[in-house]
Amino acid sequence: MALRSNTGVGVPAHRTGDSIDRCGDRDHVRSNGMRLSRSIRYRLASMAAFAPLYYTSVTARAMRKAPPGYSSTQHTMSRLAARGTSSARLMNAAFAGYGVLVQGLGPLLHHEARGGKRGRALWGLVAIYGLGAVLAAKYPTRSERQVLPGITENSAHNIAGGMTLSSIGLLMALSPRALKERPAWCGWWRWFSYGMFAATCILTLPYYSRTWLRKRGLFQRSLFVTTMTWVMTTALRLRRLS
Repeated sequence: MALRSNTGVGVPAHRTGDSIDRCGDRDHVRSNGMRLSRSIRYRLASMAAFAPLYYTSVTARAMRKAPPGYSSTQHTMSRLAARGTSSARLMNAAFAGYGVLVQGLGPLLHHEARGGKRGRALWGLVAIYGLGAVLAAKYPTRSERQVLPGITENSAHNIAGGMTLSSIGLLMALSPRALKERPAWCGWWRWFSYGMFAATCILTLPYYSRTWLRKRGLFQRSLFVTTMTWVMTTALRLRRLS
């Protein structure tokens, strides 16, 4: 059986649903998300796009105050935030500031996903990502002070780091799927997001491996490059669409 289109051309009935899963084919679907004015969207996107720049500039200043013996290749950025170091205040400001600024992505991705479960999931992942960065600033590494019974500040810092890495990884992997109904998010950005996710996964393995402990700082910085490149690229695209 065939269905008659507006042009009078017969279309097989079994093909009418073929395009449902294609990227951008359901852009006409009504949004269930909250409404954001163009000016608000532009400001939120600009805030999120500024987050990597802010982090990079502040950590560069913190590096100038690095403690003796600090190695960018071997030691992580968290070492600069350890209690008693002259770089601690700057490094903690970098972590916390980044966690706050990146929150601009949450409502924007929720808006682009047209709300619903997908939109809330993306927003929630952004919230976890930022919260992890703030907690990493609050609980410094190499500190044995108790936060909760059995949990030291060092442990809390490591948990916060795991929160940030897992949440941004899920954002990279799930965002293309959640935004597939929007033509603006098809094409190169879709594959860019998957590519950054793959690169992040590859870098995570040696970062947590004891075999590469002397290169851990290098792998962490490489992870920051992939994740923050995704954040900035996505934020700039959101600003362009606002």
